[in-house]
Amino acid sequence: MSLFRKSTHLIAGVLIFWRSVGYGQAEITGKWLSQDGDRKMEIYEINGSYSGKIIWLKSNTGKVRVGDIVMKNIIYKNDHWEGSAYIPARDRYLPVSISMPGDDELEMTGKVGMISRTKRWKRCK
Repeated sequence: MSLFRKSTHLIAGVLIFWRSVGYGQAEITGKWLSQDGDRKMEIYEINGSYSGKIIWLKSNTGKVRVGDIVMKNIIYKNDHWEGSAYIPARDRYLPVSISMPGDDELEMTGKVGMISRTKRWKRCK
């Protein structure tokens, strides 16, 4: 195989890897509607990690308000995201793992001891 052909394959491989890593990290950004349809969250990048804030609530009767940061320090690791999410029932941030089973769907799983709970969010505008 010629040097030119080897270089072309190497460059193509690097570009494919770079594109897949970049796409996997950026696809979490955007606006998301909770599975209950009672809140919208916007996930955005800040200082190399991701955060999420509430941008709409159906009712303002709970502990969470519009503008509250409900996810922070979310980083991409091994095909999923990890960080902290605010859990109103506990009134604190707890570890959370986030995956995307589909292009427009997030699954957030939080754990407290041996108990875990998963919530689904749908991408919205």
